[in-house]
Amino acid sequence: MTRRFIAFALGLACTAGAACGRSAAPAAAPEPAPPPAPLPRAAAPRSYAVLDSGPARVNLLLATTRRAVSTDRPGLRYGPDDGDSLQFAAVSVNVPSYRMRGTGELPRTGALRDNALTYRPDPQRDFYVTSTIPVDSARFVQRLAADLATTRSRDLLVFVHGYNVSFEDAAVRAAQMAADLNFDGTVLLFSWPSAASVTAYVRDQQSARNAGFQLLRVLRYHAVAAQPDRIHLLGHSMGAEVIGKAMTLTSPADLSPRLSEVVLAAPDVDSRVFRREILPRLTPHAERITLYASSDDDALRASGVLNGAGRLGLGGDSLVVIDGMDTVDATRVTADVLGHTLFGNQGFLADLALLLADGKPPAERRLLAATKGGLTFYRFRGDRR
Repeated sequence: MTRRFIAFALGLACTAGAACGRSAAPAAAPEPAPPPAPLPRAAAPRSYAVLDSGPARVNLLLATTRRAVSTDRPGLRYGPDDGDSLQFAAVSVNVPSYRMRGTGELPRTGALRDNALTYRPDPQRDFYVTSTIPVDSARFVQRLAADLATTRSRDLLVFVHGYNVSFEDAAVRAAQMAADLNFDGTVLLFSWPSAASVTAYVRDQQSARNAGFQLLRVLRYHAVAAQPDRIHLLGHSMGAEVIGKAMTLTSPADLSPRLSEVVLAAPDVDSRVFRREILPRLTPHAERITLYASSDDDALRASGVLNGAGRLGLGGDSLVVIDGMDTVDATRVTADVLGHTLFGNQGFLADLALLLADGKPPAERRLLAATKGGLTFYRFRGDRR
């Protein structure tokens, strides 16, 4: 009985793979994980060739801290008040053809046609918002990802507007840039609650700083969730205050979000604060930081007097040239009447297009090298208008 039990036990052990005069079979190696599916993208870059012959609708995605307004006019859907939360929308803008305007030009409805009774924008010659469709945050990310899939680059450009700008002003400017840059990617407009009034500078400055927390949320969560190949960040004028506040809310060890090109165009921010507090926080997040400044910027000169501090976007003797940032002196290109808005200049747009599309450093663009304090900066060769 005992011998039979021992034989039975040994049989079970052998069946289970224990040593019975032979080695146990090695465990099978795990199958390698399949590679991730490639992200969808278009075979060819996004084209704006239709604008050579007629107007077109340019689509944007909107993230805003403005309070929504009840109105039938899409361009007035978000007002000047702070909504104290993020809201999202899909926005469409009518862009007139190049037969009716030059590159960089931004024709709008005149005062006689821009009121509640007589508002009749002309699609052949006017920029205006044609639709604003509010969406929730999940749907916003879905739309963002879907639009990226229609581009070859899968690049995302986040545009932060400046002082004295309404929602519609910001939207048409974003659409104009997308078209005139021939940008192969998706444009996300971050619109903070500017009062759109020349007399509301101090109020706008505080609103811009308050919006920094929400911009960081958009970059860190919503933009990243759509899985773009690259995220570019472009701030104009007081939009640099929004970006600066967002960056000071990050920790040195926090590497989210990851940004490719960060562009500060005529930034209205204290140059000392930028050097001391913003640049050290911004540098770990960005592959390249580019400053466009001008000594002919009357708006920033007035801001410097009002704030009692030099502005980062001023050129001349105030030009900021510092390690960790590419400085471009844009004094030689024509801006608006105040010398503050460069987005209407063909030379500026051509340089910005090379920077965003190809990531070319300034030494490989049509710029002239110069030095200040032993450091290199760059100048435009002249006005191309």
